[in-house]
Amino acid sequence: MSSSSSSITTSTVNGVTRVTGLASGIDVDGIVEQLVAAQKEKKLNKLQQKEQTAEWKQDAYQDIISDITDFEDTYFSTTGSSSIMKASNFLQYNATSGDDAVTVTAASTASAGSHTVSVSQLATAASYSSGSSVSKEVQGSAAADCSSLSGESFVLTLDGTDYTVDVSNVTSADTVSTLQDAIDDAVGSATKVKVSTNSSGYLEITAQDGSGVQAITISATDTNSDGTADNAGLSELFGSAPILSNRLSTSSTLETISKQLNTALTFTTDGEFSITINGTTKSFDKSTTLATMMSEINSADLGATLAYNSLTGELTLTADDTGAGNTLTVKDSGTSNFVSMLLTDYTDGTDAVLTIDGTKLTRSTNSVTVDGVTYTATALTGTATTTTSAAVSTTSNTAGYSTITTGTSAAAGDYTVTVAQNADGSTWDVTLTYPDGTSQTVSASTDGSATFGTGTGAITLAAPTTVAAGTTSFSVTSTTTITNDDPVTVTVTQDSDAIYDLISNFVDAYNELITTINDKIDENADSDYPPLTDDQKDEMDDDEITAWEAKAKVGILENDSNLEDLLSDLRSALIDSVSGLSTTLADIGITTSSDYTDQGTLEIDEDTLTSAISSDPEAIMNLFTKKATSKATTSSVSGKSLGNNSILYSINTTDLNTRYKEEGLAYRFFDILEQNVSTSTFSSGSEGALLEIAGIDGDTSETDNTLTSLIEKYEDEISEEEDRIDEYEDNMYDKYTTLETYISTMNAQLSALSSLTSS
Repeated sequence: MSSSSSSITTSTVNGVTRVTGLASGIDVDGIVEQLVAAQKEKKLNKLQQKEQTAEWKQDAYQDIISDITDFEDTYFSTTGSSSIMKASNFLQYNATSGDDAVTVTAASTASAGSHTVSVSQLATAASYSSGSSVSKEVQGSAAADCSSLSGESFVLTLDGTDYTVDVSNVTSADTVSTLQDAIDDAVGSATKVKVSTNSSGYLEITAQDGSGVQAITISATDTNSDGTADNAGLSELFGSAPILSNRLSTSSTLETISKQLNTALTFTTDGEFSITINGTTKSFDKSTTLATMMSEINSADLGATLAYNSLTGELTLTADDTGAGNTLTVKDSGTSNFVSMLLTDYTDGTDAVLTIDGTKLTRSTNSVTVDGVTYTATALTGTATTTTSAAVSTTSNTAGYSTITTGTSAAAGDYTVTVAQNADGSTWDVTLTYPDGTSQTVSASTDGSATFGTGTGAITLAAPTTVAAGTTSFSVTSTTTITNDDPVTVTVTQDSDAIYDLISNFVDAYNELITTINDKIDENADSDYPPLTDDQKDEMDDDEITAWEAKAKVGILENDSNLEDLLSDLRSALIDSVSGLSTTLADIGITTSSDYTDQGTLEIDEDTLTSAISSDPEAIMNLFTKKATSKATTSSVSGKSLGNNSILYSINTTDLNTRYKEEGLAYRFFDILEQNVSTSTFSSGSEGALLEIAGIDGDTSETDNTLTSLIEKYEDEISEEEDRIDEYEDNMYDKYTTLETYISTMNAQLSALSSLTSS
């Protein structure tokens, strides 16, 4: 706000009224502004520039600390694949197998050479399974009604492939035959699926024997206007509640699935059932999906995994661990029938049997490690011959069978033959019940002979000497033997390339790091570009400020003694001999560049290093990874090995020097880097030297370091100086206000006198 009276102009600044008029003809604002600028130049501007310089220096240090930390994390971890402190990284081997039946890996403890491996048996896990598909075949829920099928069709899906079946010509007179023709036309073959009727007279669709068809699903061809499936043709053929797939959907609830099973599940009045696996009982509600049930079992650490095979329709519970000694127990709890109906076939686990370089080994897993080489069997290494044999029970044979032959793939287990005489008195119906509970009948056998199944799965019953109505029980056993054994040759060679890359990558990273630091040390500061003051920034745009400050930051670490000491220590670590070792870096082809402008960067003679790796990799390993062997004398850790890295932070200078002389180059580097960037506290009570100077984010040094303290000191001094200058400015305005007031008063008096004399 301002006002004018008698040629006096006033203004209010921060609540203070100042007289800045032209009564005296003096430019008060201009004079005070110059006086204040002169005051700032004496001290304030210098303090602000010192503060800015300290902040830039801290940033520059922290950038280098970050580079060193990254370098250390990559090459000085005791576990990393790129670490030069990890002895095994200098002893690397390639292992190759002559056959996929055996895969191999080699550890650092391996040796170059070749080996022969035979696999005569694989390790398997014990399991319970349904033995066959647990779900019903595709079948209707009512007799087919073919009266309104004109223009109707449905989609038949066989193992994921869709076929549209036109059922317009399916007739009531011969529904099975005409539907079979319609399906055969759609799928282009009469050998894929079979149409029949079940014992209730409802349509049933199954895979033809030997067809290879597994999953069968029927669905509607069209949709209604509301988006729902148009099941008109399906309901006429299969009824209102048919089974339209011979495979389960794991996303269906257990209640829904129960209706699709060959035997329905038994739920409690609360709608649950329980099973016990390896002593742990799990309960499941009927609203739970099969997928959720499997997930809960498999994630519960029960030692077993439940799985549903959508290809075969089988349900299997398999032990997590392989081997003959790793058994599996599962049983129903309470009134549940899940296990008794769906997990009826038990198979013992087996051990792996391998022969390595002539020595036979039996193991519970398929992986065997010998002398640093791990052999993993994935298949048998010879010709596997499976033989099956059937033995008739000696306690039950009223039907009279004695000679039974089996194909090589006939299922092992217990069988029952039931013979019934036909009404004609001269022929017999022979029914074979398989281990999984399913059965098959050969009708009208004249002498009781019968063959069930085809090919290698066939079981043939020779005609008994005297056939009679009754039963015969027999068991089939299966034995697999290896003939024409063809051992796999495994070759182990030194991985020279990997060792070379390990060393080469380290040298490149070291060169990059010291070049970065040397560049900062060698930069020449330009005195023409000091940090800008706040007043100077007010007169420049952002681009001008950025360009200026880029030049002002150059040389911020010029000739920095702390960084020079770090580089000197690293160079000495590479040159100084390692106690007890005769090998040096030069011996393996690594030398300092002969060009002095390279400032200590390393060069590699590829041929020399490659030759050294091939001839004596252990010597190279020791040069880098040798640990100190002496005991500490520092009181707090006296008697402990100086080779332990954790002791570094507790030992005194004497022990530190001893450790340095005895340890390899990698451990020396580690010590030097830690002494500069470690966040751990040394026996001196300080962290790494560079952290003590500049600090780093996320550590106590972030706020407790030399440069932060200096910056805070400058901030306090700047605040005090700004207060002094504000007071000085107010004093100047006070003086000029008094002057303007006197002059204005004198002018008024002079004007009055002039009026009197003129009158």
